[in-house]
Amino acid sequence: MSSYALCRLSVAFVWLYHGLVPKLLGPHKDELAMNMSVGLSIEHAELLAKVGGVSEILFSVAVVLFWTQRWPLVVTAVGMIILLIFSLLAVPNLAMGAFNPVTTNLCVLILSLVALRQIENLPEATLAQNAEASR
Repeated sequence: MSSYALCRLSVAFVWLYHGLVPKLLGPHKDELAMNMSVGLSIEHAELLAKVGGVSEILFSVAVVLFWTQRWPLVVTAVGMIILLIFSLLAVPNLAMGAFNPVTTNLCVLILSLVALRQIENLPEATLAQNAEASR
């Protein structure tokens, strides 16, 4: 598997997982704390978590479906920066946790940037893989 595919599929997996597990299957207390930090009631915080979860799952599908397009990776990179800043402002103590938004968001940001750099060479890489497979 190419490094482009690994980056792209990893980005899609993170969107899928974070939409499903802490939002739809939960919602996790940290998700609710971030939502409530902007003044939402618990009911509205739970609703926002569910809407966010569905949106993230749909976006993970878009990352895969639009395989050679840049926009899902650009949206991911910008989104990771915005979500990191929001989480640090909304619930700063999350940054001290074992599994925190700093490490997750920065890693996904970097995966997106690496994949974006590789898109330019994707047709050549695809041709080379096809030629190698036919030998």
